Amino acid sequence: MPNEHYDCIVLGAGIAGIIAARELKKAGKKVLILEAANRVGGRMSSKEDFVLTDDGSKVREGFPIEEGAHFIHVDDNPYKEFWAEVKRQKFGYERYSKFKNVRVAFPGDPNPEWVLPQPATWAHTYDQNLQKMGSKNYGLFGKIQYFNLTKGDTSAKKFVESLGFQEKGHDMALYAISSHTPGVLTLDGSSDKLTPPHHHGDHICNAVADNISVAGLNLDKIPEQLREELYEHRMKGSDNEYCGFDQMPKAILKEFEQEESGKTKGEILYNHEVTKVEKFEKGVKVTTRDGKEFTAGSAICTFSIGMLLHKGAKIFGQFFPEQKKRVFDILKPGPIAKFAMQFRECVWGYDHITNDNEMAILVNPTGHKQKDNPQPRTFFTSFPKLENGPYVLTALLMGVDYLLIKKFHNDKDATEYIFKRIEEIYNMKDSWNWKQKLVWKSNGEPNVHRKDWGADIWSRGGNSYISYNEGKSIQEIKQVRETLKSPIETLPVFWAGEATAPAYNNLYQPLSVHGAYISGIEVAKDVVTYFENSDNIPSFHKYYSDKYKGISAEKVLVTIPCSVSLKLKENEFKVVKEYAIKHTNGDVNSAIEDLLDFAIREQG
Repeated sequence: MPNEHYDCIVLGAGIAGIIAARELKKAGKKVLILEAANRVGGRMSSKEDFVLTDDGSKVREGFPIEEGAHFIHVDDNPYKEFWAEVKRQKFGYERYSKFKNVRVAFPGDPNPEWVLPQPATWAHTYDQNLQKMGSKNYGLFGKIQYFNLTKGDTSAKKFVESLGFQEKGHDMALYAISSHTPGVLTLDGSSDKLTPPHHHGDHICNAVADNISVAGLNLDKIPEQLREELYEHRMKGSDNEYCGFDQMPKAILKEFEQEESGKTKGEILYNHEVTKVEKFEKGVKVTTRDGKEFTAGSAICTFSIGMLLHKGAKIFGQFFPEQKKRVFDILKPGPIAKFAMQFRECVWGYDHITNDNEMAILVNPTGHKQKDNPQPRTFFTSFPKLENGPYVLTALLMGVDYLLIKKFHNDKDATEYIFKRIEEIYNMKDSWNWKQKLVWKSNGEPNVHRKDWGADIWSRGGNSYISYNEGKSIQEIKQVRETLKSPIETLPVFWAGEATAPAYNNLYQPLSVHGAYISGIEVAKDVVTYFENSDNIPSFHKYYSDKYKGISAEKVLVTIPCSVSLKLKENEFKVVKEYAIKHTNGDVNSAIEDLLDFAIREQG
């Protein structure tokens, strides 16, 4: 039997788990973190020893590259909690514009250019027929933002086709959606080899095609994120030198583990893979791979969506009811990889950069169309505005681009492949001598680094997205993140992480550090309230319902049958009925859904 009992066991030491654990410690709880890997941070992972001197002989210190989360993607409004943490930990940052200097190349176009505005967002600027869109629905993401949910879902490719984009505008629209979403969109007849690989032989990750949901992009507020976030922020330490992004979870962990008067020192155990979570008296018993057992009054699961898809039911048993299993018909783990390479010189050309801090992003939106040799499409500078280097270019490879590079098992082959793609973005008439342009290690290998989160056994793709499934109702799609988050059927087990972020606060997106962070903050509050009401569970249910009613009200209201709709107050029902007659052919349920969507949008 286990020897020590905790108030809460936090499963996973990513940003959501670390911040939840620290907040619980601050609330006076005794907390244990169990982490399967040998480090803290999850997909916030920095590599400190990548950058070398040009001769490849030694490490050039002070220039970490990011294997996962790369920049702080958001300004302080509305993400005040996250920025308050950055400032409280005394981190600095540099701000980079990501929309002024984007090099877009179309094969055969003799004049690739650095463009303004951000072409991924304003795809219609490349289509003469669509340049005069109405102001409300301005741009591709404006169309997604105001997508009519009452008419059901559609796939991203079908949506682009329905808008009538032509030529370059069509290519840019497909690029915009599929390069910013970890789902896989089979583009223009791509072959079967561009379908997701199985993760370690698991049968669950079957090949899919054209599976990015427009309703999902809308509900997750992806358009707002991409339209409004015009800057990236790179972390700096208190000494104003660059630091790895994973210094943030490390700083939070330090607070968790430090001695404090009146608080129980937090404890973390690495290399402790959780294999079972089960009932134990009024709490839970957690078993790890080596047979160790730990008990607690509650638990918080922060596993990635990929981990839950593959192992959730097996690990959690009765704490993983059918409604959570069905989540994975809609929520999917997205394949993402990072590929960094170091150059001896700045091949992307600083003559295009102004005095402002600006990123250089290289884009070939038609890369997937090259039938004999399809190309990944997105690259950006890791260290913008460093006139004397290091010259590191990082490729963000999601969806179809991830699959293109996945086929290369040898780093040297992958490097040559990506280097040739950069040449094509510049439409070079004469090939560069790529071996002379790169920094090489002393063992004769190019200085490159790949991190495949799809193959990482503790991530399995990691980030979540809403997939398109023909026949799935808007109600099911709206409910999916709340269903994953809800502890009502699984008490005392709670759920957090990036995939639950919009259900904790509908201003926070999934697929983001700030989203995972807010889930950790809020789930800790929920656990504290649970302990205050552990002998009166209905009271906790009321607290939970009241707290999240602004977010989960749509889950309750859009699914109520007409007979229940009649219980609306007389004046309320009169309004709904009048709307139904005028707009939804008398369908009261559809009228309620329409009005609720409007109210939610009006309230932000």
